[in-house]
Amino acid sequence: MPILSGKPIAEKILSETKARIGQSGIVPGLGIVLVGDDAASRIYVELKEKRARELGIHVVRTELPMTATETDALDAVRAFNADSSIHGIIMQLPLPGHIDADRIIAAVDPTKDADGFIAGDPVFPEAIIELAKSVAGTLSGKKGVVIANSERFGETMRRSLEHQGMEAEYVLGDSVALERIRDADIVVTALGRPDALPRNMFKKGAIVIDGGIARKDGRTRGDVSSEGDGEDVFLSPVPGGVGPVTIACLLRRVTDLAIRKTAL
Repeated sequence: MPILSGKPIAEKILSETKARIGQSGIVPGLGIVLVGDDAASRIYVELKEKRARELGIHVVRTELPMTATETDALDAVRAFNADSSIHGIIMQLPLPGHIDADRIIAAVDPTKDADGFIAGDPVFPEAIIELAKSVAGTLSGKKGVVIANSERFGETMRRSLEHQGMEAEYVLGDSVALERIRDADIVVTALGRPDALPRNMFKKGAIVIDGGIARKDGRTRGDVSSEGDGEDVFLSPVPGGVGPVTIACLLRRVTDLAIRKTAL
């Protein structure tokens, strides 16, 4: 089973982004709001910061405790909205249950929407498209299936694939039908259930983007089983698949926002 590593794809995007920053003479600014003490979120934020600084992006992180109120989170976002040195804002998810994530995200200045949630163009599908194109080149005319545990994500990802000229659909995790998967050229998973999908359920030559992340037996695992026999398919690993490309696409977007703002 060929491994579809995200690292070389991410490095190419990061290299191109660093060159653009150097040529523009602009210092992009990234504001990150982190609420609570979720270990995975903290690690992910630190990776974003590290990569951003390597590119020459100015990073400011605002950390709030788990007991922070919704007003506290809104104030942190509004402070970044008002800061002219910040061109992109990230509200790191998930948020504690007592804070309405949709309300916080809606407070972000649309011109600083680094994650793309307000515009309906989130960065995660962008990373998945980059991975798929690295194998297939063009995606037009191919069939895609998204397996998700969220209707919102499934619908967003379906639209992203259709925008590439694909025939696409999504199915919720509890209603996965084997025959629908077997016929797909590209399969995107986002269940967060370790080893939920056997390797042999995909057709030969399929591109499988594993976007599920969970812990099992002390290890980080994806939705697709790491054991057993499978067809000759291209599978993105967990970790090392979607994650690095998502960060690279995010920093590319922050740079785009900075250059666009400066050009006004």
